[in-house]
Amino acid sequence: MVELNSTLEKYAAMVNQQIEKYIPRTARPATLHQPMWELLDRGGKRFRPALTFLFCKAVGGQPRTALAAAAAVEILHNMTLIHDDIEDQSELRRGKPCIHLMFGLPAAINSGDAMLIKVFEAAADGPLDAATKNILVKRFAERAFQITKGQALEFELSQRRDFTEEEVIEVLRNKTSALVALACEAGAIVGRAKKSQLSAATRFGEATGVGFQIVDDLLNVTGDVRKYGKEIGGDIREGKRTVMAAHLVKSASSEDRERFLAMLGKSTISQDEISQAIQLYRKYGALDRAKKIADDYIEEGLGALKKLPKSDAREMLDALARFLVQRES
Repeated sequence: MVELNSTLEKYAAMVNQQIEKYIPRTARPATLHQPMWELLDRGGKRFRPALTFLFCKAVGGQPRTALAAAAAVEILHNMTLIHDDIEDQSELRRGKPCIHLMFGLPAAINSGDAMLIKVFEAAADGPLDAATKNILVKRFAERAFQITKGQALEFELSQRRDFTEEEVIEVLRNKTSALVALACEAGAIVGRAKKSQLSAATRFGEATGVGFQIVDDLLNVTGDVRKYGKEIGGDIREGKRTVMAAHLVKSASSEDRERFLAMLGKSTISQDEISQAIQLYRKYGALDRAKKIADDYIEEGLGALKKLPKSDAREMLDALARFLVQRES
């Protein structure tokens, strides 16, 4: 774990410095750049760009070749956070008020849009030949569009009282999982991976991305707000459809099901009601069910790593995947 943490810290420092190349801290106007850096400076695990570096190394490439792509991945991730928080009417992000609450809705939208543009500037940068850059930029465009598709699917699901685990996981595959897969694919592409190795990167990223998001949803109702950095129970207030909610809707008595659905998405929900909803999760085994599904997806991802040659980078990818389902924040 010490080695993993030191590796994540090293890659985070590298990517933070590279991001400043595309988004200067002190550039004008401040109303555009301050919101971006307010979020970027809040840290985060930076595990997505770490995946880019590690996959590049795992397929035989040099990590520094992946620097621009890793920065593009992290900029895209933070852009989605700004827009997601607006669309979900969230209040906290990484322990502080969301960007749209600090700077206002117009400034937050504009800064998010600017970050998306910078993603493609970064993706087209770096010491790569034109053909590789074209492949990389196209993959960024495909995955970025897929993320918006996932958001649309989530909007649709939020309007329904009946929803299944399979439908929730479809949302995850097209949203969180798409970005994690992109991080892995970007590293494999700049590292000039073989076709089978790029497929392994895709499989690993898609599977671990689903597992990661399910764990994140679990932490939203079981975590410590000081470590988690977001409002505990916020997903219930926002009406988010999770695998836990799907399991409860399917398994609960009609009375408990109606109680839960009345609280799911209630904007004025009290802390006591959030606690009641979490107790219903426990009563029907929804938390254990979600943990089992997350573990299964992580194991699927670990299986994909066997397509890569044995190396320190492959071992680090294994350790990182396991960390993502054991974390507390």
